Amino acid sequence: MHSGRHFSLPIDPWPQASLAERTAVGVVLTLLLLLPACAVGATLFVISMVATYIAWSYESGVCLREVIGRRAGGFVGRHRRIVRKI
Repeated sequence: MHSGRHFSLPIDPWPQASLAERTAVGVVLTLLLLLPACAVGATLFVISMVATYIAWSYESGVCLREVIGRRAGGFVGRHRRIVRKI
């Protein structure tokens, strides 16, 4: 059942390439892999900063509304509306 051919993969894909050429190809491939990774990292950082700012501004708005309500002589009811005392 064996055919007369022997199939094998070459161990060295570029037998004539010098060490400098192999290093250059390796560096280029590494940089091509690092660029998307850095872009994803920067995108996640920006998204987390925007989410943090939104959460902070919401909390600040709630606190500011309560302070204004107390200064105006009213109080904040169950539905987060300022109700004036009469």
